[in-house]
Amino acid sequence: MDERKLSQYIDDLNAGKRPKEHKNGLQKEVDEQALFETVRKVRLLREVEYPDDLFRQRLINSLEAKEKPVRNRRKRFAFIGAASAAAILLLVTAYYFLPNKASNMVYAMENAMKVVRAYHGIIEVSETNELGETITQSKREVWADKSGNYYIKDLDGVSRESITANNGTQKWQLRPEERTIYLLPAFPDDYRFTFEIGNEINDAAKAQTVEVIGQETIHGRKATKLQIIPDGGSPYFLWVDNETDLPLQKVSAMQNAIQIKAEYTSFELINEIPHDLLAYYVPDGYKEEDTNMEQAAASLEEAKELAGFMPKLPGQVAEGYALNRIAVEKDHETVKLYYSARDLAGSILLTQSKTAGELVPSPMAVLGTVNQNKAEIINSETNRSIRWQEDGMEYGVLGTASLETLTVFAEELSGGNVVIPVSTENPGQPQVKVDVDLSAEENEQKSVDAGHSPWKLDPAFVSQVFASLLLSPEGITGDYPIAYEDIEITENNGIDAIAEIKDEKSIAKYVYLKRLVRQDDTGIWTAVGYDTDKR
Repeated sequence: MDERKLSQYIDDLNAGKRPKEHKNGLQKEVDEQALFETVRKVRLLREVEYPDDLFRQRLINSLEAKEKPVRNRRKRFAFIGAASAAAILLLVTAYYFLPNKASNMVYAMENAMKVVRAYHGIIEVSETNELGETITQSKREVWADKSGNYYIKDLDGVSRESITANNGTQKWQLRPEERTIYLLPAFPDDYRFTFEIGNEINDAAKAQTVEVIGQETIHGRKATKLQIIPDGGSPYFLWVDNETDLPLQKVSAMQNAIQIKAEYTSFELINEIPHDLLAYYVPDGYKEEDTNMEQAAASLEEAKELAGFMPKLPGQVAEGYALNRIAVEKDHETVKLYYSARDLAGSILLTQSKTAGELVPSPMAVLGTVNQNKAEIINSETNRSIRWQEDGMEYGVLGTASLETLTVFAEELSGGNVVIPVSTENPGQPQVKVDVDLSAEENEQKSVDAGHSPWKLDPAFVSQVFASLLLSPEGITGDYPIAYEDIEITENNGIDAIAEIKDEKSIAKYVYLKRLVRQDDTGIWTAVGYDTDKR
C-alpha cells in the first residue's frame, strides 16, 4: 500500500463517501486494516460536518446509481511496515487537526459570541442604487451587552443626537427636537438595532450554505469574506473580523434596484457598558413623558392590593435566575414578575391576570398545551413566550432566553407539563389539494425578505386571501368576502397549520398551510389544500 492509496482513502472519508475498501469487502493485511481503522477514529475527533446544498442531488444520484450494475475491482495490496505506518499516521493526524476555516467559520463565530461581555462601535447603514449612487441612511454609536442592555446614539440624519437606551429596568428615548424624554416598557423589548452581532451570527448558523470567498481589509481590520445563502432567500456577503471572529460588515443582494450595506466603521470589545450611560435622568430643559403604565410593588402583598389577587410564584426557577422586581399594570390589573440572571443572557417576565374571556392565540403562534390547557407558544428570533389560561387566571412567560428555559418557568408555575407539537407531526390530508409553483413561492419568500407582502408570514391572513379567492376567482375589489375575524388557526406546529373558516358562505371550511420554502418564523405560509366539509 502506498501513500496515494491512503490519501485517496482520506479524501473519500472527508467528502462523506464510503471508501471502496469498505465496499469491496476484501481481505486486507493486518497492518493496513489497523491503519484504516485509526484514520476513521482520528476523523471522529473533528467537528461535525453537515450536508451541503448539493446533498439532495448527491442522494438522488446515488439512488439512481444503485439501479445500474457495478463491477467490483480487486487490487493487490502491498505489505506496509510498522515504521511506515507510524510515519503516515503522523501525517494523517496533522492533516486532520489543521484548521478548516471554510467549514468552521460559523462555529468560530458562535464560540466567539459566547465569551463576549459587551461591545461598542459605530454602525453606518447605506444604500446603493443600480447606478452606483450611494447615500447614508443612518450613523449610530452603539453600546450593547450580553444581558440585552444597550445605549444607542444617532450621530447623523433627522434623528441626530436622539438616544434610545434600556438598562433592564427602565427604557427611555430622548428626542432633542421635542425636548422630551419618553419612558417606555423595559421588557419585553422588540427594539433591535440594525446589524446586531448576535442576530447576524444566528442568521448565518441557520443559512443553507456559507462559503469563504476570500480575505479583505475592512476599516483597517483583516477580515474573511463569506457568501451566505439563507434558506429560500437571496445571497448576501458577510465580512468576519479575523481577530475576534465577529461580523464587521454585511452587504445585501440587489433587491428592487437597491443594495444595503451595514458596517462597523469602528468596533471594540469591552467588559461592560459605562454606568453613566445606563443611568436614567431627565436633562435640564427636558420634560418627561411616561408611557409605561407599570407601578412598582415592594412585595407580593402590595401587588395583591394593587391587582386584586395574590400572584402565584413558580415552585422553582431555572438555574441561575432570581426574582428582582415586581410591578403591576393597573389598567389591566396584571402582575409582572421580572427574573434575571447575572451571568446568563436573557431576562424572564411572568405575567398574571384574571381571565377576561377565552384565550385567543396569535395566528403566528404554535399551538401546544400547558398542564393540558391550550397554550399559545411563540418562538421567534428576538422574543419567545408561552401563554395559557388555568383556573380563572391567564399566565404568560416571556423572554429572550431559550424556549427550554421558559418551559421550566411555565411548568413550575402550572404544576404540569408543557407540550409543544413537533414539526414532524402530520396534520392530515386535505380533501382538495392545491397545485403549488415552488419557484413562484421562492420568489415570494425573497420579496418578503426585502420587506414586501409581510402578510405572507401570517397563516390567518394567507387563509383569508385564499378562501376569498375561491369565492371570487376573477379577483377581489374592496373588502375581502371572508373577514379576518372569521379565521381561526386550529393547528400549528411551526411548519404545518390548519385554519378554520367560520363563514357559512366560504367554499373552504378548513385551509391547510405549509411553510414550504423556509421552516422558521421568517418563512412564508402557502395554502396547499382545503376541506369543503365541516369536521
